[in-house]
Amino acid sequence: MPLAVKILCIFIFTFLIIASNYLVQFPLNDFLTYGAITYPFTFLLSDILAERYNKAEVLKIVRIGILLAFIPSLFLAEFRIAIASIIAFFCSQQMDVYLFYWIKSKFPKVWWLRSAGSTALSQFIDTIVFFHIAFLFVMPWDNVLMLILGDYAIKFIFAFSNTPLFYLFAIRIQNFLGIMR
Repeated sequence: MPLAVKILCIFIFTFLIIASNYLVQFPLNDFLTYGAITYPFTFLLSDILAERYNKAEVLKIVRIGILLAFIPSLFLAEFRIAIASIIAFFCSQQMDVYLFYWIKSKFPKVWWLRSAGSTALSQFIDTIVFFHIAFLFVMPWDNVLMLILGDYAIKFIFAFSNTPLFYLFAIRIQNFLGIMR
């Protein structure tokens, strides 16, 4: 992977994590936060990278992005939210990358499944981990449950609605670049 691509992707990951950590503190309504809108793009980015590059390179970018986002997140978000986010992101992004490559090895021609499927499952883990750590003893359980359901519903929708973007940036452009070589 070219150094410029690594630096750009690390910057994007870091920015999206920090923005999501800040925005999750602001509910849109009783079951949704602004962070739920920005955060799914981290999974899209890792899937686009995973389509083109190897697992070790993608995991390295994800891990560096997490590390760089940690300190700014502590200043922009409450401590419990920053910790919950970093733990959830670390677990779910790793799971997303591993699931992506596993699905790709089992169903190499079903490109949409590796992106949407790995993202939908790993986002579920992310949502459960994050909201339990961030809000379980801070607000009533039924409020936490409503946030989990609303947040995951948006993430699930994004997992599948990001499929055209995955196709454009990971499949179509990659095929085009392959023709130009």
